[in-house]
Amino acid sequence: MNRIVIGVLLVLLVWCPFSVAAQQTGSQSTLSAGIDSVLNGISSVGGDFVFDESKMVAIPNTNIRIQPPEYFRFAESVPGFVHVGTMSSIQVEEVVGTSYLLISMAMDSAYFATQGMTLISSEPVVMHDGSEGILFTAEMKLKGFVFERLVLMSGDYHYTIWINAGYIKMLSPKLKPVILQSILTSKIYD
Repeated sequence: MNRIVIGVLLVLLVWCPFSVAAQQTGSQSTLSAGIDSVLNGISSVGGDFVFDESKMVAIPNTNIRIQPPEYFRFAESVPGFVHVGTMSSIQVEEVVGTSYLLISMAMDSAYFATQGMTLISSEPVVMHDGSEGILFTAEMKLKGFVFERLVLMSGDYHYTIWINAGYIKMLSPKLKPVILQSILTSKIYD
């Protein structure tokens, strides 16, 4: 666990705006508060994901609803959910007029390579509501760290749910199960 915490802190010092906040206030305590927030964030994610229909969130400008993991907050700019403490995100998109099956056929190793990623696996999945989907797992390196990305495709012949979820691979044992259960709750509502 200590290696994970140290790794996350190193990434944050390179990748997150903690140093900007400290420069603006000139205060070391601001940086300390940011690091404390990261440590608390890592410990706040995990546990069992329990489906609760009342926690489904509608994604603006789409017909998609999803139950985010606990402690993930909605971010309109994503659009989706972020967990700042672990630098994790779940981006939810909708493609209208095209089946997810057609889109997923183009998602091969070459496609992921054009995005700077390596395709690790693709597998069929069953969504929470019993419908089918395809889950791609890919990796990319950024600033010396390996990030894992889950790409979920589901839907029907007219709507495609396209979800990109990303997190630091070192945190995969804690984050992947919770994020996967969350994205499998996504559903098209008319």
